[in-house]
Amino acid sequence: MSRRYPFAIIKEKLHARRDSVLDFAIGRRPVVLPKPIEDYLRANAELALVPANRDDTDAFRAAAVDYLAREYGVTLPDDRVLPTPGGRAAMAALIAAALSPGDKVAVTTPGYPAFARLARHGHADVLEMPLDADKHFAPDISSALAFCTSPVRIVSINYPNNPTGATLSTDVVAALSALCSQGSIVFNDATYGPLVYSEMPRSLLAEARLHVPGVELVELHSFSKLFPLGPFAVSFLAGSGPLMESISTYSEFAWSPLSRLQLEITSLGMRDEGRNDELRRYFPDRIRDLSDTLVKLGFEPRATPAGVYVLCAVPKSIDGHTTVSAADAAEHLIDMFDLAVVPVDTPQGAYLRFSTLYQPADLQGLAGLQGKLQLA
Repeated sequence: MSRRYPFAIIKEKLHARRDSVLDFAIGRRPVVLPKPIEDYLRANAELALVPANRDDTDAFRAAAVDYLAREYGVTLPDDRVLPTPGGRAAMAALIAAALSPGDKVAVTTPGYPAFARLARHGHADVLEMPLDADKHFAPDISSALAFCTSPVRIVSINYPNNPTGATLSTDVVAALSALCSQGSIVFNDATYGPLVYSEMPRSLLAEARLHVPGVELVELHSFSKLFPLGPFAVSFLAGSGPLMESISTYSEFAWSPLSRLQLEITSLGMRDEGRNDELRRYFPDRIRDLSDTLVKLGFEPRATPAGVYVLCAVPKSIDGHTTVSAADAAEHLIDMFDLAVVPVDTPQGAYLRFSTLYQPADLQGLAGLQGKLQLA
């Protein structure tokens, strides 16, 4: 496996090809920024150069607490929330504050790969838990338990899951309960938290079955998919008291203060009570249109109950080229058809991830491959 971050490699390929490629890998971010936030950005751009102070942080935490209560029914005190400069910074802070070399970390696969890579850089022993498609993509913990000669320190999950769209189901919670022990931390990357379409969104912090003595919970909430703010978007961690205190202490010397603009603009977004409802109407239409087009091309999309991606099994062959992996299929699609997708190779199968963050012209271009792209 390349030591480089796979999405960095994909972005380099997209940059090299400029506008010639149909970008269904990263996507072109067509989500429209709400007018009040756009107006605020234009009127207060100078705040990007002003470091946030304690009052700004307290106001952000209050907005985050209200957001968790409104969207998930989670009640937390303000000091259990830590704003972070992005999701990966939040993961790095958790790993630095909670892990020692040799600690065991169990991660779901497929899933957002950053946490596992950061844990390996921290010299943790990373165990993979394949997601079982027959159990709503709940983690199969048998492989992790088989290699556990000592307790798992961090169980890292990603629900709603990227790329399967699976949600935090009863099967998931049952599996986690069986894996956790005294001293365990359960971490959920909930970047797509509110983007659930067939049921109410669920938060790890609201799962009573996991609130047992000796187990700490922490969840990441990010706004990169809800508000296209680029470098201004802020994430936050929320969780158990002692753990959040440890991560907050680490953050005091880990990164420079966020700007007032970052905190204020994200707080404004969290207080927009209709935004998530709007996006829950927006993305299903895009998922449907993309899935219909993929079916016409010969792909087999899976159902997408959450998130912003459509997952397809890798075809056995593409225009007579026998595919040996998802990475091989993705490389052939971009080289021969200028179609960029994200490969997902797992022990249980190979998949291609298509982003719904496409422009109308991209979808038309994808539909134009019908008759040219032969799948079997």
